[in-house]
Amino acid sequence: MADRDGELKLLVDSRELFGWQEIRVTRGLERVPPDFSLLMAEGIANEPGFTVQPGQSCEVHIGEDLVLTGYVDRFGPSIDKKSGGRIGVAGRGKCQDLVDCSAYLKGLANQISNARTAEVIARLCGLFGIGVDARDGNGEVVPQFNVILTETCWDIIDRVARHSEFLAYEGTDGKLILSKLAQQRMASGFRQGVNVEHASAAYAYDQRYSRYEAVFMPVETLGDVARAASSGDFNLRAFANDDTIGAAGPGTGRRFRPLVLIAETTQNGVDIAQRRVNWEMARRIGRSQAISLTCDSWRDAAGQLWEPNRLVSVHVPYLGITDAEWVIAEVTYRRGKEGTLADLVLMPPAAFLPEPIVLQPFDFQTAEALRQADQAAGGGGPIP
Repeated sequence: MADRDGELKLLVDSRELFGWQEIRVTRGLERVPPDFSLLMAEGIANEPGFTVQPGQSCEVHIGEDLVLTGYVDRFGPSIDKKSGGRIGVAGRGKCQDLVDCSAYLKGLANQISNARTAEVIARLCGLFGIGVDARDGNGEVVPQFNVILTETCWDIIDRVARHSEFLAYEGTDGKLILSKLAQQRMASGFRQGVNVEHASAAYAYDQRYSRYEAVFMPVETLGDVARAASSGDFNLRAFANDDTIGAAGPGTGRRFRPLVLIAETTQNGVDIAQRRVNWEMARRIGRSQAISLTCDSWRDAAGQLWEPNRLVSVHVPYLGITDAEWVIAEVTYRRGKEGTLADLVLMPPAAFLPEPIVLQPFDFQTAEALRQADQAAGGGGPIP
C-alpha cells in the first residue's frame, strides 16, 4: 500500500530529503497550524551529513501532493554508539505566526473600520505574508474592529470568522482557509472489514442537557418597561429542548437537565439568543459522539489524500454507526514499524457549526443600513 500512498519528501533550501523511517503529519479543522515530525537514521539519508536550520521555510510532499507549507521549528541530531546517528526534524505550517504572535496593526492605530470579515483577516495575515483563501465570499461587514492589547492574531481571527459563520484552518499551501462547513465529499469512506484497521467510539452524556435557555437584556429601554409591566421580567429568554435527554420541566418523571446561558445584548436581539441556544444544543449533540479510526491507507478510492472538512461515509456496525456521513475533523498520516496508516477523528457535521457571535452591539437599523450599503457596493465576493 506504501507505493500507492507515496513517498514523503521534505523540501528545504531547494533540497529534497527522503528516506524517513518514522513519519507523522497532522492536519485538522481545529488544529492550527498543522505540524509534522520526521525521523531517520543518518546513514540512510539521501544527503548524508545534511543539516537543517530551525526557522528555514519548508514544504512537505506525499507523492505528488503538497500537504504542508511552513517552517522548520526544531532540528535534533543524536548519536548512539550502538545504533549510530539519528536525525529528527519537526515543524509547523505558516499559520503558526498567527497563533504565536501578537496582533500588530500599529500603522492603522490597531483599528479597522467598515471592512468585511475576510478583509479584516487578510490585514492580520498580511503581517506575516500569509494569504487568505476565502472560499465562500468575504462574509459580513465588521463595522469597527479594535485590537485588544496582548491578544494574538488567532484570537481575533477566530472571533471574526465566527461572525460570518466561517471555519478557519490552514491549507496545504500555507494559506488560511475561510470556508463554510463541509461541502465536498471524499470518493470513498471507511467500512468495517474493508479498510478499517482499528476504530473506537466515544459516546458521552455528561455534557448534554434537556433544556437550553439564553437570557439577554435588550437595549430598548421603553420596550423593557412595557415587557416588565406585562410579564414582571426585564429579561428575555430563548429556548431549545433536547427531547432525547429528558422533559422540558421537572415533575414529569423524566430526567431534567437545564443549562442557562447569557446571550450577547443587541437591539432586536432575540435572533442571536435563539441562534445561540440552537447552536449550543446542536454542537453538544455532535460532540457527544466521535470516532477515532485507523485506516490502512493515506488515500481514498480516487487516490486523493484524506482531507479535513470533507464529508465521508462511515460504516462500522460494531460501533453502532451504519452508512452515516460524518466530517473528517483531523487526519494524521504516519509511517513506521506498523506500516503506512492514517489516523482520523470523525464527528457529525453539527459538531463544527460555528458559534454565533456579536462582535459589537449596535442598533438593528445601523446593521440593516450597513447590509444594504454592502449589497449596493457588490460586497461578498472573493478577495482579489
